[in-house]
Formats: sequence, structure tokens, C-alpha cells
Amino acid sequence: MSPLRKALSGVGRQTLVVEANNKKGLGCTLGGTRRKRARVSGFRVRMSSVGGRKVLKARRVKGRKRLAPGGRPVRK
Repeated sequence: MSPLRKALSGVGRQTLVVEANNKKGLGCTLGGTRRKRARVSGFRVRMSSVGGRKVLKARRVKGRKRLAPGGRPVRK
């Protein structure tokens, strides 16, 4: 380790904590799986938080047929 690096290692530096967004785990939309989509933004995940329940309530008020994605595929 160089002397410069030793000098800079403990002087006024703090650790940087980076938190990743859960939705970023989906990756490419073509490569996503239904299971992962359901775990990230499915009905049960929405029901588990206050914000998620607000989302479901707003979708009900708007009259959406599907409240949350990630379940069985919809046949057209």
C-alpha cells in the first residue's frame, strides 16, 4: 500500500452504502419471469405495505380489471 493511500484511507472518509431498487432485478423485459414479477409487484406484495394498499385502492376506484400483474397470464 502506498503512503498516499495510507494517508487518505482514514482521513474524513465515510463508507458509502448503496441500496438497490427491488424492481431493477427484473432485467430485460423479455427475460423476466412471471414468478419474479409476482414477487416484486404482485398482489400480496402490494397488500403488505400501506403504499401498496393505496395503489390497489386507486386501481379499484379507477375500475381496473387486473389489480396487480404477475399472476396467471391473460388469454386474449
